[in-house]
Amino acid sequence: MNITPLPLGFGAVIEGMDLRQAGPGSAKLLRAALLEHGMLVIRGQSLTPQEQIAATGLFGSLETFPTMRGQLDGLPEIFRVASRPEDGHVEVGRYWHSDGSFRAEPTPISFWYSVLQSDQGGDTLFTDLQQAYAELQPEIQQEFAGLQTAHRNGVVHPLVLKHPKTGIPALYLNLGLTGGVLGVGPERSQALMQAVDRHYSRPGATYRHHWLAGDVVVADNLHVAHKATPIDPAARRILNRTTVRADGVIWPDEAGGTAGRLAA
Repeated sequence: MNITPLPLGFGAVIEGMDLRQAGPGSAKLLRAALLEHGMLVIRGQSLTPQEQIAATGLFGSLETFPTMRGQLDGLPEIFRVASRPEDGHVEVGRYWHSDGSFRAEPTPISFWYSVLQSDQGGDTLFTDLQQAYAELQPEIQQEFAGLQTAHRNGVVHPLVLKHPKTGIPALYLNLGLTGGVLGVGPERSQALMQAVDRHYSRPGATYRHHWLAGDVVVADNLHVAHKATPIDPAARRILNRTTVRADGVIWPDEAGGTAGRLAA
């Protein structure tokens, strides 16, 4: 297995890995790489839904979801995203967000597997939340560090969220599900959220993933956010998503120095 960092300063490409055959040594290295880089891109996989569940289990215990139209019977761990309603959930996440931020204990890790892809459209954007905070002016960092946000379901999170393993602060905001910033007026709240939205999208800060069939992307939701882009509903596209529970995540003992390392 070879690990090559992406040039943006976050994310890494994993080569020479068949996730169906990942043993304890490879799993340990993958977890360390995810903690270090925030996002992993692994192309050329061939996973059944059951094999995706097993591969996601390398990172911890999985969340489950209710069975709905387009979802897979008997596999509540799979959340299927699609361009057509008969294939899964449509029009999902076209704003900056981290999966599971509506939970009191946010979802730490998401794992996507590309089942079927169209040639055009449906790319996913990723941005580094830790770097987004680091690039703020010190006075803005200080202001933001004292603020909290409320989801529409009442769940409250700090606007600056420290990673539970590394302690590194990140600018954490779900632009679609957050009702507002607490302790400020509606106009100031809206202005702050719009400013964060623009900051996430600043030039040079985003990675755009063009999906190919067999692609896997794994994201640390407390390190990076993502955003879907439109796809023609006439095209057929399916992504299977699995997620790791906050109370079941397996963080490595430490991160650092994974780039270019090999594992048998």
